[in-house]
Amino acid sequence: MFAMPPPTNSPPSEVQAELQRLREENDMLRSLVRDAPVAFVALDLQRRVQLWNHAAERIFGWREEEVIGKPLPHVPAASEQSSHELYRRAVAGDSVRDIELERMTKAGHEVRVSLSTSPLRDITNNIIGMVGVYDDIDDCTAPEIPFRGLVEQSLVGLYIIQDGMFQYVNPRWAAMFGYTQQEMAPRLVADFIAPQDRATVVGNLDRRISGEITSIFYPFKGLHKDGRLVDIEVQGTRFQYRGRPAVIGVGLDVTEARLREEQIERSQARLRELSQHLLTVREEQRGKIARELHDVLGGTLTALKMDIGWLKKHTTEARLAARADTMMELVRDAIDTVRKISAELRPGVLDNLGLLDAIEWETGRFRERMGIDCKLTLRAAPVEIEEAAAIAIFRIFQEALTNIARHAEATRVEIDAGQVDGVLLVTVQDNGKGIDLQAVSNRKSYGLTGMAERARQFGANLEISGAPGGGTRVLLRYPLPATAERQRGEGQ
Repeated sequence: MFAMPPPTNSPPSEVQAELQRLREENDMLRSLVRDAPVAFVALDLQRRVQLWNHAAERIFGWREEEVIGKPLPHVPAASEQSSHELYRRAVAGDSVRDIELERMTKAGHEVRVSLSTSPLRDITNNIIGMVGVYDDIDDCTAPEIPFRGLVEQSLVGLYIIQDGMFQYVNPRWAAMFGYTQQEMAPRLVADFIAPQDRATVVGNLDRRISGEITSIFYPFKGLHKDGRLVDIEVQGTRFQYRGRPAVIGVGLDVTEARLREEQIERSQARLRELSQHLLTVREEQRGKIARELHDVLGGTLTALKMDIGWLKKHTTEARLAARADTMMELVRDAIDTVRKISAELRPGVLDNLGLLDAIEWETGRFRERMGIDCKLTLRAAPVEIEEAAAIAIFRIFQEALTNIARHAEATRVEIDAGQVDGVLLVTVQDNGKGIDLQAVSNRKSYGLTGMAERARQFGANLEISGAPGGGTRVLLRYPLPATAERQRGEGQ
């Protein structure tokens, strides 16, 4: 293991003296390595043992003559891959310091050791193998046993990273990736990260090791041993480990939580689609019934009114004429009722004239019906809006007025509606007793919930605000797709 220098052209006496000095130094080095309190193990390029000192015999149990020229005997099967990784890094020229790992004794017992590795070079500086220095840390970890027990039994993953490698992982962290502790540490962190997140994870490690940041929380996709991806969330902090910067952190496997969230989101999306479908079907039915009432029943009542008028005109008997007048009043009331019901179901002004005219019409009806002072401001700019969204916004406006009539005890309502910078704004402000903000978020407030759901389905934003004694304001914002598209076209 200790190379001799090549011969020189010096006089024989000087050469002999130099050779003697080198022999003495070589013997001293051999003695130091042989009797060192830490284990020295050297491997050649075929990973065969070339050096196995007394400390290695004491820690692992094999005598020197049992291992020289043979593969390492003390590496557990589960740690073979990480052992190969350490060897590969060493013969590539890298050094690793103070990695805690488990090895096996000849008697079959596990022993916890600290390992440092470096390339083994010859006199011409060529790499000819690897040298590892082992320190038995079981004897010096007695004070850490309670802490280690907590860490090993923790329900969250715990890890230490240094030199881009896992120096320590607890059982929970290893299990999150489908490995054992021995299979995972020491190994490169990047080996366990999905390719799309590898740069992010390595970059975050470098930022902490360099001192740019101290701590960071972030999610990433991990690679499970069986090949699937796992969702991991980690919180890691920079600290000093064995005198050098490292990262210690905790992690959670949130794969199942993410799956549940996705299932809930899909379920909510299906419910929203169903809700929108039901609203659409209901509006279609309302429109159909309104047309039937107006065209069929309304037409029948109008024809009956004409017939009664004809009878009254062609009778000379006073009693029949009086009865005709009574019937005429009943028919007129029925026609008015049909018109009101038809308008409630689907106001014709909404279909024929548009949303802003429908809002003006509904405001007038509300003023007449409730006797509340209403100030209406309509902006003159035309509003181009699809039918389904117009119906939804009109129903929200109707519900806002209905809530005022039922709950507000207001004497004045201010309504503002129109287009501002490509956004349809509808504001309904009353001077009533105000609204309890808890009622806005209460799922049992079905009227408010329905308003919010209608707004959300068509991409509108609805704000309901107020305070006891300060009135209530309903503000709806709806981006107008046609206007926005036109504005983009004009800007090109």
